[in-house]
Amino acid sequence: MKGLLSTAASRAWLGVIVVGLVVVGFVLGLQLIPRLSAGQAVLDATEPVITDQAIAGEVAGTKMLSRYVDLVDPLLTKGGGASEVSTFITTIARRANLSERRTRALLRREAPHTAALLRALPFSGIARERDRLTGYLSSTLNIPEEEVQNLLASSFPKLFATLSALPGVTSGWRNVPGIQGLTRFDGSTAVKTVPDYRDYVRDDLVGGLSSERERFQALAGSGGIGYIPVFLLIVGIVLAAFGLLHARWSVNGPSGKIAWGFVVAIGVVTLVIVGALQVFPRLNGAQKTLTALAPAFDEQRVTGTRAGIDLTTQAVSFGDPIMTAAGGAAAEVPKLVALVAERTGQSKSRVRARLADAAPRTSALLEAIPLSAVAKEVPGLLAVLSRRLDMGGDELVSTLRKRAPGLTQALLAVGPVTAGWRQVPGTEGLTRLDTAMPVRSMPAFADYLDKDVVPVLESQRRDVDRFASPWPPIDVLPGIMLAVGVLLTIYATAMLLLVTKPPPRY
Repeated sequence: MKGLLSTAASRAWLGVIVVGLVVVGFVLGLQLIPRLSAGQAVLDATEPVITDQAIAGEVAGTKMLSRYVDLVDPLLTKGGGASEVSTFITTIARRANLSERRTRALLRREAPHTAALLRALPFSGIARERDRLTGYLSSTLNIPEEEVQNLLASSFPKLFATLSALPGVTSGWRNVPGIQGLTRFDGSTAVKTVPDYRDYVRDDLVGGLSSERERFQALAGSGGIGYIPVFLLIVGIVLAAFGLLHARWSVNGPSGKIAWGFVVAIGVVTLVIVGALQVFPRLNGAQKTLTALAPAFDEQRVTGTRAGIDLTTQAVSFGDPIMTAAGGAAAEVPKLVALVAERTGQSKSRVRARLADAAPRTSALLEAIPLSAVAKEVPGLLAVLSRRLDMGGDELVSTLRKRAPGLTQALLAVGPVTAGWRQVPGTEGLTRLDTAMPVRSMPAFADYLDKDVVPVLESQRRDVDRFASPWPPIDVLPGIMLAVGVLLTIYATAMLLLVTKPPPRY
């Protein structure tokens, strides 16, 4: 070591060695390589769900999901739309100067599917009738209840899917199993119900992705961030090794200008990388983007998000067979009635009557579906009520909203939901991440959230944590790179001028 300090030329190289060691120590000590590699992994994994087409489809899909929740929320459990049916009937009866019996007859005549839907409420009652329905079919067809389930599953799969999914949906709708601990991004608003979860997915999760879209795309499209600490580590090692080598050589005589010119070049290359590759905005963008999205990757939120999407997917599975004629459940109803009539020798009307006695709400739902038929009836029903009540359309809707808000909400939502169920508007460019299959229907969108979006949160949670810690924040790194580049350039240029001259002769 004493030899390295014996001449001014060798001592000059110690500055290069120190800079190199400081850079190496900074990269290794602050774990910059695993941290930025983790950040890069998050960016790579998240990029497919934050493209322009993906964001447009996700926003459109969550909008339709929100409408679906508006539709079924008042229908599923006690309270809400079920408790408002009598108020709905009474309001119309009083303003039209009709008896409630005649009002109900009016509804059955003008909107039979809608009237049947009102009789089916709440759907939790249908879930409780499942054993009664199975018992009726078992005794009527004279087969064991297990065989009834097999018969429904094999011969009437759409009806079976709806009736099988309904109990889990109604029991968990107001208290989603496993969602405990999930809060909105504000950290204080608890998410407990499916409507709460809808708001979280729409406004926080997809809303957060949408708000970060431009900054994320600029970041992902500029070459990434994972290579930056590797570059710094290489620079540090090269500087330390090169400086040590020339410090030893300079004991016997100063290094030439080429050696110091190489150090100048390293400094200049570092400055060029900082400027040309926009390291400042890229790492600042990475810090801001991943900080903004970090709440979605919190462990409790990821667990709650998975619980929420499981129940949401189940809710969509319940609704899909009954939403439109293409769902298939409505077409299976007359086939079921015909099967029972054929095996028992009863008339179809008798079978329907006995079915209504055994499971009245289930029977009413079977009369109401597909819900697209309800959607077709609602405009005409409102027109008839508007004439009968001598009220304008807007005034009528406003009155019904005040008297029966949940039921009115459902009746107004059924049209947009059924119209877009099979072709969600705005999802034309959305595809699955693994198969590139189009995501157009509501079931396909629920599947996309379940199998594409939520797994990104699950798989990248630890990488987000690794990127976020330890100190310091990543956006200080560009300043350090700039300082290294400037220091090397100035120092090496000065040494090139001062210590490469041969010693004077006397």
